Amino acid sequence: MALTMTRTRTQTALTQLVETLASLKGELAFVEAWMAEAGAPVELVGRREVLLEQHKALATTLQVFDPALAVESVAPSEGWARSLGQMRLSVKVMRARYFNTHGGKKTAN
Repeated sequence: MALTMTRTRTQTALTQLVETLASLKGELAFVEAWMAEAGAPVELVGRREVLLEQHKALATTLQVFDPALAVESVAPSEGWARSLGQMRLSVKVMRARYFNTHGGKKTAN
């Protein structure tokens, strides 16, 4: 079957949605791992809730878009970390930037 403009746009949109879901899963894993440590900022609880709501909405959208897609099989990615600057930051610097962006304005551990 030949690719039409509509089919190409549909595939592009589906790809972007899956990439967004993978990035969201990566950020959620980062937040949950941080929350599991002693002394984690309490503001992370709120951020986790936001991420879970976004995950649910995006998963629902993908299921409507393509019912055959196994949303749970989408692997987490580190794409979300690009918004913090460089991808290869130390954990301490990454957490500080993340907290300043999403959690508050004080320095995080």
